[in-house]
Amino acid sequence: MAFWLWIALAVAAAAIVAAMFSQIKVRVRYSRSGKLDQLVVIVQALFGLFRYQILLPSIVIRGWNVVYREQREGGLPGKEKDAKAKRMLGRRTVRRYIRAYRTVLVSTKQFKRWARTTLKKVECTRWRLDFRVGTGDAASTAVLTGLLWAVSGCATGVADRLISLRASPHGEVTPNYSSPEFTVVWEADFRIRLGTAVAAFFKLGISTVRIGRAIRAWRSWLTPPSEGLS
Repeated sequence: MAFWLWIALAVAAAAIVAAMFSQIKVRVRYSRSGKLDQLVVIVQALFGLFRYQILLPSIVIRGWNVVYREQREGGLPGKEKDAKAKRMLGRRTVRRYIRAYRTVLVSTKQFKRWARTTLKKVECTRWRLDFRVGTGDAASTAVLTGLLWAVSGCATGVADRLISLRASPHGEVTPNYSSPEFTVVWEADFRIRLGTAVAAFFKLGISTVRIGRAIRAWRSWLTPPSEGLS
């Protein structure tokens, strides 16, 4: 009996060690064509056993509000869940996020330093940013094309400063001299070891000095906007 118990413990320990060395992979794709926006986020972990997808097939700006439809699906095998909702991100929600962020700052020692250090452990293995633009006028289209090349370069520079860019950035800006158009496609893949993420959140926990306030702030921060309202 003791022999099988030790075997079970050894197998469990090996599984935990393997899981800690597995990668959390995140694929992001944002596209805008005309007035249509779409965002897709796919998360994979535990060697593909966990897969979760968030799809925003429609994003519309109405005044000061951003209205979007949200579809979530996936999870662990046997526990997959699907959910759909229509949400509105407005000023009240933004203020709630700002208050939560300020509470986290005062409740955690050196939170900004922790965030910068953790982000640098995230590796970007794919980065592509494409634009297609036209104003209907050749001269202004050429000027806008040059500005978007600058925007693309700045975006890559910011990404390299915040995270570890392991891929050669790709992208192009294509002018459309015949008709007005604005299309953008951004695709990126990110990864971080599960063990690294667990260690980072453990460090965050021991740096928290006001646990109750911090937990409430994190809950508020991670709570999505209300369905249909902000």
